[in-house]
Amino acid sequence: MNQRVRIATIQFDHRPVRGFDEFAAQVFNYVRLAEDDRSQLVVFPEYLTAPLVTLDPDWSRWTGPYRELFSGLARSTKMSILAGTHMTERDGKQYNTAHMFLPSGELFTQDKLHMTPCEGEDAWCLSRGEGINVIDTPFGRVGILVCFDVEFGEPARVAAEAGADILLVPSATADRAGFWRVRHCCHARAVENQVYVVHSALVGGLPAVRYLEQSWGKSGIITPCDIPFPPNGLMTEGDWNQGLCVTGEVDLGLLHRVRREGSVLPRAERRPEAYRILVPERQMKRSE
Repeated sequence: MNQRVRIATIQFDHRPVRGFDEFAAQVFNYVRLAEDDRSQLVVFPEYLTAPLVTLDPDWSRWTGPYRELFSGLARSTKMSILAGTHMTERDGKQYNTAHMFLPSGELFTQDKLHMTPCEGEDAWCLSRGEGINVIDTPFGRVGILVCFDVEFGEPARVAAEAGADILLVPSATADRAGFWRVRHCCHARAVENQVYVVHSALVGGLPAVRYLEQSWGKSGIITPCDIPFPPNGLMTEGDWNQGLCVTGEVDLGLLHRVRREGSVLPRAERRPEAYRILVPERQMKRSE
């Protein structure tokens, strides 16, 4: 298994398209940039296929072409590709589903677990996913936290304890506050679990798609904060709100060493048995 992994995280520029071929050409351009940089993993952002619903609002129409496009790209480039998210339907329910395509032809999915207000019952009527998928790739095990999911510590902890060394966070945020919520939580998850976090941010805008009129952000690769890593825990990031392919290289061997010998050992020092509320003695006496 490779100890070093080259990663491309995409700032995908959302814009209206005149047909699926135009969308595919835009995707191919980013994939080619990642391939030219010898990347092994490519990460696209949340709601990647939203430009297609400006052509036909039935998301299910695009599921087959979307999967065929990325499956072919993963096989032909020998890269593992997280193709952002696409709305899927099962048993009469709609889900916001991340799709991970491996060079072997395998496809793994991860439904978003937590809904923002615009995604919930009052707007898009999306259903919450159940369970966390950890995926074995040619370079190691990864987990996927879709945007809002990274703002909860538990899913990341479960994925890390199941062996995920890299957490992938495809996101779509409409303003700076939303972006920074996701980014700050990416840093928190990297520190507390001693993992790498790859944040892929949607940029651009679709005036005809409610809640995706504009997207704000920049993609980045985030590390733990310890001596062998950048002091601010940020390996690399793009510039604000531009269509970019942002690349960097992570060292899994270094990650494992820091878990044993780092300045702090949050994984080893975790004490679930101590995380309980202590009732002060004076409160106990008043209650009696």
